[in-house]
Amino acid sequence: MRLRCPHCNTPGTIRTSEMVSSTVSRHYIICNNFECGHAWRATTEADMTLSPSATPASTVVLPLSSHVRRDVIAAQLRSPASVEHLTRQTPPVTMDLFGLEPRPG
Repeated sequence: MRLRCPHCNTPGTIRTSEMVSSTVSRHYIICNNFECGHAWRATTEADMTLSPSATPASTVVLPLSSHVRRDVIAAQLRSPASVEHLTRQTPPVTMDLFGLEPRPG
């Protein structure tokens, strides 16, 4: 992510970041225009859910965007999951265009 310098409108580079809360981050930025040389702090906030998380954290409360169909989400929340979701890392697999067997990636 790059933020533009408020003085010269050149993109800046985030040098460090820190989490203030689960939805707020503080960034320390330096302007890429050496003639400008401005350094500043910016705060970013997650303020709305555009697409619900598949692994939601109960501590994060963000309002839903108006385009999200609340009736569909309510139905999903009412129906219990048949199996617990386990996250995992799987190696990529490249399928051979003319063969049937996958080749390790």
